[in-house]
Amino acid sequence: MPMEILVVDDDNATRQWLASVLGAEGYVCHSARNRQEAESFLHRGEIDLALVDIYLGTDNGVEFLQRIKALRPDCDCVMMTAHASVETMARAVKDGAVEYLAKPLLIDDLMNLVHRLEKQRLGRGDRVAVDDAEPEGFEGTAIIGRSPKMLDVYRTIARVSPTDATVLIVGPSGSGKERVARAIHAHSQRAAKAFTAINCGALAESVLESELFGHEKGAFTGAEVARRGLFEGSTGGTVFLDEISETTPGLQVKLLRVLQERQIRRLGSNTYTPVDVRILAATNANLDERIGNKTFREDLYYRLSVVTIQLPSLDEHREDIPLLVRHFLKRFNERNARQVTIRDEAVVLLTRRVWPGNVRELENVIERAAILSTTEEIAADDVATASAGRSATPAAPRACPADTETSATLREVERQQIVRALLEAQGNRSHAARALGIERKTLYKKAQRLGIDLDDPSQ
Repeated sequence: MPMEILVVDDDNATRQWLASVLGAEGYVCHSARNRQEAESFLHRGEIDLALVDIYLGTDNGVEFLQRIKALRPDCDCVMMTAHASVETMARAVKDGAVEYLAKPLLIDDLMNLVHRLEKQRLGRGDRVAVDDAEPEGFEGTAIIGRSPKMLDVYRTIARVSPTDATVLIVGPSGSGKERVARAIHAHSQRAAKAFTAINCGALAESVLESELFGHEKGAFTGAEVARRGLFEGSTGGTVFLDEISETTPGLQVKLLRVLQERQIRRLGSNTYTPVDVRILAATNANLDERIGNKTFREDLYYRLSVVTIQLPSLDEHREDIPLLVRHFLKRFNERNARQVTIRDEAVVLLTRRVWPGNVRELENVIERAAILSTTEEIAADDVATASAGRSATPAAPRACPADTETSATLREVERQQIVRALLEAQGNRSHAARALGIERKTLYKKAQRLGIDLDDPSQ
């Protein structure tokens, strides 16, 4: 299938020239003069590549880029401009642009770029291989995913990182809250200073207070020398308070003073010391309930939640599982000098599991499967062995007549998954491929191999 390209430019001559050049090369080319026309194509068409001018009359092409990525996360975006600042292009790349072209456009530059992007899309292939390019995620971090929910997380990280705002990260255990905190620090003005993480639920109140605030000599039995706490020791950097919901009311009062006054008092001291730290906090608890039963201070909650980032459970963005699998395998191979790959059937099984331990549990399963596999290729049996336990229960499937066949083979399971995705997407192949976590061209290949009629998948 030829690659489908959308040209978004308010200049009629540019649109016509690009449509002519790309059409002559065998691509399917659509053109739009503004974001309204472009969105109509994105809603109903299967767009692989968008060429977008930065200045669209009264619209901003960089801002529209975010909308494109929200509607079509698997669409490559290239920005076009005659005069862009470094700041503008940096923002465009941050928001998801893969490249930019300078106007006036040169045919050789244009076609070299288009051919390269097409080759990259084709090269992703059927198999999750560790030689593939790094999966899509938040730049420079271990946060992986390109689902709409994860794109919302990326956008919030990008906006809040340059500020000094306090951030509350909320999400189930194993969803990656500390990774988000590290990403915020890494993209902040404090990146060159310390990032210090502490689990507030793992220490007794007296120990936690001493760790955070420090103590003077003789403050308690065993305090033979004065000691700085994490707030003082992290000057200029970031302190991450994990499981903040587990702190006691007494300690919450002291944390509130740090947030309000930016000063601390060591245990055993009568004087306050100013501190310069950014505070990030995380919890998997429902803080509204904790506030209601008086175990968490409401004023502290408002100080912590200047910005709140809500992380989804893995079951809420299971379309990202193939990307996560690729990332974990790549990292495993780099650490162990291995070349382990994974079969399609095994990935299908992973996408059908329930994941009470979320991303952390998936990572552990992949590592166990890679270790236990007798070959350099993880098969479905390896996944089943590695995920034995409570997480081995398949995710509750949506209604589908084929699901009643309890003795279905792995091939039949894969076929059912693809048919279900096509039916739920009402025939939209791009939507179905995105739900399955694969490329559209991979969907075509799988459908052909499994005998699925893409025009009438129910047959």
